[in-house]
Amino acid sequence: MTIGEALKKVQNQLGLTATAMAAGIISKGTYSKVVNGKQSLSSDSLVKILFKNNIDINDFFEMLKSTYMSESKLYEEKLFNGMQQALNNHNTKMAQEYLAQIKTKTSNKYLQQRAEITVAFLTNNIDKLNDEFKKSVIDKLNSHPNWIKDIDALRLFNTSLLILPNDKVEVEMRLFFIKIAHTERISESMKERYAILCCNYLGWRYKKKPKINDNVTNALKYLKDLASTAHFENYKICGKYFNHLFNNEIDTAKQMKSDLLALGITVGVKNWPI
Repeated sequence: MTIGEALKKVQNQLGLTATAMAAGIISKGTYSKVVNGKQSLSSDSLVKILFKNNIDINDFFEMLKSTYMSESKLYEEKLFNGMQQALNNHNTKMAQEYLAQIKTKTSNKYLQQRAEITVAFLTNNIDKLNDEFKKSVIDKLNSHPNWIKDIDALRLFNTSLLILPNDKVEVEMRLFFIKIAHTERISESMKERYAILCCNYLGWRYKKKPKINDNVTNALKYLKDLASTAHFENYKICGKYFNHLFNNEIDTAKQMKSDLLALGITVGVKNWPI
């Protein structure tokens, strides 16, 4: 979908006229040429139109991927999403199939390492990943002084909780919370990625040592403080579940998990420790 097509689609969804959509930014005639593919639109004007009409920028650009993202990047994203789905649903066969494709058809080292760890986790072979592989993951992470801002590095760290030394995880999580506390504005998409990391860290920590430390407290607080929207509801529920676990309210936590699974809510929930 082109920028013009996406603008037209959103305009129709909002029930706006072309004049109302572009008012105060570009003329109706220019807007008409843009949506019909006869003229390009400056980045400044595009952003102004999106902000003026309260259009979700992430959703808007998601519509543009098939047109403006390279084929190789689109393919990598497809493989990433497939591997994530396999992990969330504990589908070992699917994960192994995606790993084979990732190893042979992409050169993305981050994606390859994440896929290797995911399959090792699903097949209970984490201990069989050799020291050379683990060192390569640590080296990759260490090459980013601010990995919380790099999406690929953030995703790799998220998955690597399964193989990193305990002290490495705790130090990096401590730095993570310090950095986000000093970040003025965090986008909705990054908030979600950070929420996923908090949930994964809490699961990792509970399995390693089910006692509350500063990182656990900060992770629980981060999830609790997320906006009460449908978009973040799963993560807030995850925070409540782990809050019960770390406070030794085991029966309550088990009931939460059982109720969610009974409702067909399996994404992430299947990976909860109890």
